[in-house]
Amino acid sequence: MMRSAEQERWEVLEKIGAYAAGELGGEEAREAERLIFERADYRRLAESYARMLVMLDTLGNEPVEAPEVVISFVIRRAYVSAFMQSAEVLLASLGRSYLDAFVYYLGLRPKTAGQGYGGGI
Repeated sequence: MMRSAEQERWEVLEKIGAYAAGELGGEEAREAERLIFERADYRRLAESYARMLVMLDTLGNEPVEAPEVVISFVIRRAYVSAFMQSAEVLLASLGRSYLDAFVYYLGLRPKTAGQGYGGGI
């Protein structure tokens, strides 16, 4: 009896899923690796399975070990982001202060009703 294309596709899906979950060993694992390396769509499928397993692991409240390099990168990015945000606030307020002083120096600010011209009537 010949297997249909649909059956073969399901078998490949199961095999790649089992490989991504670490459930295969020996010859089955090598066959799954061969499939993954030969076809880009199977590689994407294996990557999708791996992402799904990490997501399920995270949702299951089981700890996920992150490499130290990733953790230090995230911490550095947070420090740089906080520094840049503080620098932006400082430069904006400094710029406003200098602009206000420049406008005052040139006398470009219009007089309001309560301000006189110094002549006094």
